[in-house]
Amino acid sequence: MHSKRASVKFIEGCYRLYEQKLFQIAYSILRDVQLAEDAVQEAFLKLMKHNIYFEDIQSDDCKRYMITVIKHASIDIYNKKRREQEMMYLSDKATDIKDVSGEEMKEEPLDMEELISDLPSKYYAVVSCLIIKNLSVRETARELGITEANVRKRFERAKRMLKMIVKGSDEYETGNELYKLENL
Repeated sequence: MHSKRASVKFIEGCYRLYEQKLFQIAYSILRDVQLAEDAVQEAFLKLMKHNIYFEDIQSDDCKRYMITVIKHASIDIYNKKRREQEMMYLSDKATDIKDVSGEEMKEEPLDMEELISDLPSKYYAVVSCLIIKNLSVRETARELGITEANVRKRFERAKRMLKMIVKGSDEYETGNELYKLENL
């Protein structure tokens, strides 16, 4: 067992030794300086939270652990940003809608939470877990008691339904099939 003082020295030593390398790894994944800095911060917060300690901070095990932590932190941030962009894309589409005469609609931009709440319950549950609760596909599958493939398919359908709702349509076509919103 190690003391709190040893743990603090360990974190400080890791920061001095690995901070630049971790930043480079994060930047290679995220391609954004701010996000890479956030990922490094998140990685060190995880180290402190989980009270991780290695006797030798220069050991291969410590280095591998640090690289794994930064990769996971970076990927989590990347996935979160991607989901936010998907939702912003749908939200932006809501403000771009034109009526039949070609004039822009005068309505307020659509509220994404309101749109999501219009989804059938099984799709709402998936979107809620992935977007609102920020769970992974695996965690969502576990929470809802369905397969990961089912989570991905329901999320894909939910995105299509949201696009339909934004466009003001109640049906969409995939391949040879025509789906009505109320039948999904």
